[in-house]
Amino acid sequence: MLQLLLVYFEPQSSGQTTHVLSLAQGLDKDKYGITVVLPSQLRQSITSFRQTGVSVVPLPMRKIIWKPQSIISLMRLIWGRKFDIIHVHSQEAGLLVRIMARAAGAKVIIYTPQCTNIRQTRWFWIYRSLEKILSYITDKIISVSETDRRRIFRWGIPSSKVVTIKNGIDPKLNRETLDIAGMKQKLDLDEKQPVVMQIGRLSYQKNPQAFVMGASLVINEHHDVKFILVGDGPLMEEVEEYIQELGIQNHVNCLGWQDNAYNLIAVADIITLTSRWEGLPYVLLEAMAWSRPVVTTAVNGCPEVVKHGVTGYLVPYEDTNTWAMYVNKLLEDDKKSKDMGRSGNSRLKADFSLKKMIEQTEEIYDNLTIDLKKS
Repeated sequence: MLQLLLVYFEPQSSGQTTHVLSLAQGLDKDKYGITVVLPSQLRQSITSFRQTGVSVVPLPMRKIIWKPQSIISLMRLIWGRKFDIIHVHSQEAGLLVRIMARAAGAKVIIYTPQCTNIRQTRWFWIYRSLEKILSYITDKIISVSETDRRRIFRWGIPSSKVVTIKNGIDPKLNRETLDIAGMKQKLDLDEKQPVVMQIGRLSYQKNPQAFVMGASLVINEHHDVKFILVGDGPLMEEVEEYIQELGIQNHVNCLGWQDNAYNLIAVADIITLTSRWEGLPYVLLEAMAWSRPVVTTAVNGCPEVVKHGVTGYLVPYEDTNTWAMYVNKLLEDDKKSKDMGRSGNSRLKADFSLKKMIEQTEEIYDNLTIDLKKS
């Protein structure tokens, strides 16, 4: 049995957690003995990982600079378990853990950054340079989108080191019985009231202010629409103040952090993203699983998920007028909206299945360990 270590960081459970949890659940446990290292503050996620039967090691991790005790604990873990494969997820963990893994004598190091953007664009050249340097101690880089794979290649990292494995989910996740009418009542929604929803951390990357501004434009045309923001983050107070400033507090709700936010898509008619950058966002796949049309910014891997005019609409980021125009279109054409949702569901099953993602990941693991044994 191959010993596999999965390590990731994110400040709040989101796409990284979904991705790594999917691997922990789906990888063949007869082939891999799996250990997961994740931030100790993600308490609910720790429980979810433990329920999969894998070994879980929570550490007090930080975005970039870790406490010495966390570094020592991880180094001891790597030395002691003698892992065959260390698979690091997220840019933050990737910058530090790959160095630690190589220093501790790791046999195979794999890295999935999820996204190739950073907020502080003036430091991007440093980030790009670090990624190029660290590629020399990385056996394989897994990009979740073709757009980012090509970008990594342009940084001077050999194409042979970079492969695309797109995110996938189980399309049957929404088969559990939900009391949708009860959910709507709990959210103070009329049974037939149209709902536009966005799920994501309230951060600069996700640009929730654009969602609020777009909502104000749509409300001018459709007074009965309810807009719902699901998620918490550093911009929560600012977003709530902006809603009050625009006078649309009766139309826009900020629900904050919600467990199983995926299920809330059941009460939505349209799912949106206003992000400045993304990897290949799970929320789009989840909308497709619920057969909901989407309106999303055309950043990074989003155009690889959404077929414009077929499964949803793509708009330039920060173009709230175009965003509002497409939301209005979907609200005004129920048949078009439902057709797009069904098309998205079919596309999900064909191109973004969890089974396909797991099989491709296992193939990378197996090929790299075969090469290791031959040497």
